[in-house]
Amino acid sequence: MNKLEIQDPKVASKIIAANAENEKRKAELGFLGRFFGSGDNVRLYIVGTIALGILLIALVYTLTPERYRSTDFGLQELWSLVLPVEMTIIGYLIGSQSKDTRE
Repeated sequence: MNKLEIQDPKVASKIIAANAENEKRKAELGFLGRFFGSGDNVRLYIVGTIALGILLIALVYTLTPERYRSTDFGLQELWSLVLPVEMTIIGYLIGSQSKDTRE
């Protein structure tokens, strides 16, 4: 018995309008919007997720036993690619935060 009986038509119309707005917002956000949300920090959440994903992949490759790793692509080559990307992403995140605090 989850139905709520509302006697006042004004309250009922406000509830219906709020539900319609909520459904409209869900439709506008899409899949990524539901995951990351909406607002000013969405781009930071996306970039942070990408950085964590790259770092996780590199860590898994690093912890993989040597017999399963590629002989052509060693740990030194991997980290020489991953570290500059991670540092660039961290610089972007810090720069974005300091820009937001100045405004």
